[in-house]
Amino acid sequence: MEKRHPMKENHFMKEKHSMKKYNRKNLKAIQTIVQEKTGAAIVPERKPAGYKVRQMALLAGSLLCFVILCAFAYAKFSDLNGDVAGFAPAYQGDGRFEIVIVNESGRELKLQDNVKVMQWSTGEEVEGDNGKIRMSGLTIAPHSQGVVSIDISEGYDVKAMEENLPEGDWYYFVLTNNNFAFGQDWMCFFDFEIRETKEVMDEAVDFMEQRAERQKTGEQQYSTGELVDPDWIWPTVSRDVSGLYGWQENGIYSDHVNIVGTAGDEIYAVADGVVTEASFESSTGNFIIVDLGEGITVKYGHLKEIKVSEGEEIKQGQVIATLGQTGMATGPNLLFEVSINGENVNPFVE
Repeated sequence: MEKRHPMKENHFMKEKHSMKKYNRKNLKAIQTIVQEKTGAAIVPERKPAGYKVRQMALLAGSLLCFVILCAFAYAKFSDLNGDVAGFAPAYQGDGRFEIVIVNESGRELKLQDNVKVMQWSTGEEVEGDNGKIRMSGLTIAPHSQGVVSIDISEGYDVKAMEENLPEGDWYYFVLTNNNFAFGQDWMCFFDFEIRETKEVMDEAVDFMEQRAERQKTGEQQYSTGELVDPDWIWPTVSRDVSGLYGWQENGIYSDHVNIVGTAGDEIYAVADGVVTEASFESSTGNFIIVDLGEGITVKYGHLKEIKVSEGEEIKQGQVIATLGQTGMATGPNLLFEVSINGENVNPFVE
């Protein structure tokens, strides 16, 4: 350890003291000159007594408030998020919807009695009067399923909405949970396909059970083999598969595979073909169906963005979409489904 020389240290302290005196002397001289020339006196700023004490007290108080706020927000938000509640529409006709909700959280889901009607492609509200929307059944108990009724017929031109909806586009409701400290918005996509509420409820419950099973097993990812046709190319960048074809451990049968990835990853055409459908549905989200000929079709689902249109001829390797989390996806992934003569088959070599 280096030792300080007492004489050097004493000299340094004297030098430091003399510098302070020099600075004060010069400052006083400058103040005198300015006052003589301008008549304005310069008063050095002095911090009030106890300034540092008050500053430290304010900092400590702010920190305490921040900690309390974080704890409060955690208590309110941690028990209910987008991963533990499912929303699916069952259109009844004439502008009437029954929104099937599966609430797997331990907190009551309480929706506000107002809703926005939005269009996906524009990100804007649909023209109409949302003050005339009628809603009922707004509270869903913890760990239960329920139905929220929404009737937009009095506030919107339903027929015009249906006729003016472009292919591959859709509408969605923005619902707000009123049982949080800061609120929570939920999106529920819909079109005008009439469906039975019980059928939608069964699908939603099955889906949430599959999600719970995947979480229970730690979102197991499987290494993949070869695609069923050796001439096909892989449909996306990632090769990690989170859901296999066939019977699952929870007794549910899957007619497709799921390939996990990052939202926005490119989706490629596995082979040449013709797009027969590019649309949206509540469970699959944005999807594309491609006819490869000889009775073979391929479906790509949960897409973020569709880059092709119905009737378009596409080539192997062409970017046809981007990977997303639309529909009832629990995370960014590609639903990949293959059928031959209308019957689904395993997309992988068994």
